[in-house]
Amino acid sequence: MPETFTWSPQKGFTGDRTPDVAVVKLGDGYEQRQVKGINPLMGKYSLTFIGRDDSKCSRPNVAKAADTFLKARMAVESFYWTPSDTGVQSLYVCRSWSLQTTGSLSQLTATFEQVPR
Repeated sequence: MPETFTWSPQKGFTGDRTPDVAVVKLGDGYEQRQVKGINPLMGKYSLTFIGRDDSKCSRPNVAKAADTFLKARMAVESFYWTPSDTGVQSLYVCRSWSLQTTGSLSQLTATFEQVPR
């Protein structure tokens, strides 16, 4: 059973949707289009997580916690995540991410790609 990604990204994020469509060129500029498969529209989100290492604050560093979670999955295991724009929990995989640390401030940028259940 996949784990659930529970950390919240920054409010501003990008959600991309590219329908999977087969296109047949017929000539004279005409074309026929048809969706491919049973899951033709999968979401892809570019997210940012910011955290701070602060001894005065009891909250964990969100960026580092998310980094640990993603490292444990190694872009192989999918996980559940609920995007704020749809409110629907789905399976995602993160194929790449980066963690930037400046002093006590950490910023993780990641791309979550929706995968079929």
